[in-house]
Amino acid sequence: MTDGPRSPEPPSGPPPDNDVERKPLRRRVTDAWNKLGPVSKAGAIGVAAAVVGGAIAVAHFWATATDDEGEAEESGGVLAEVARILDQAAAEQDNSSSLNAPPPRPSHTGDVSGYLRFQCLNPRGHAVGNCRHEWRWVDDYTKGVAKEEEEEDAEV
Repeated sequence: MTDGPRSPEPPSGPPPDNDVERKPLRRRVTDAWNKLGPVSKAGAIGVAAAVVGGAIAVAHFWATATDDEGEAEESGGVLAEVARILDQAAAEQDNSSSLNAPPPRPSHTGDVSGYLRFQCLNPRGHAVGNCRHEWRWVDDYTKGVAKEEEEEDAEV
């Protein structure tokens, strides 16, 4: 046996839950988030989105502010670059939305034959599996405006 220094003994158990000084910040935030209900979480996310949106709006305003001669201020730096990128993205989105929009689908009109449909009897509980399904018969029907009605409208 040696009489040298002994290593410290490990703690006897896990740290208590209320020991704030020992928990890292990330763990404390996670614990606080998990204690919130769904409505509180949605509210927190909404507030965070509003704050970020407000910060972007203010940055955009500062970056695009003009002096007396109508020229953009040079002191913007990063803010001016962010504003330029936002303006460019908005312009590209406006141009692409009108050019690349898919053509509208032709609406099907006419007679539809009857068919069997496996219908959910509790749509509100469908996502969580709290529903029952049943085969139901759907009678023949006419979808859209009948051709006879279209012709009558065209004549008038």
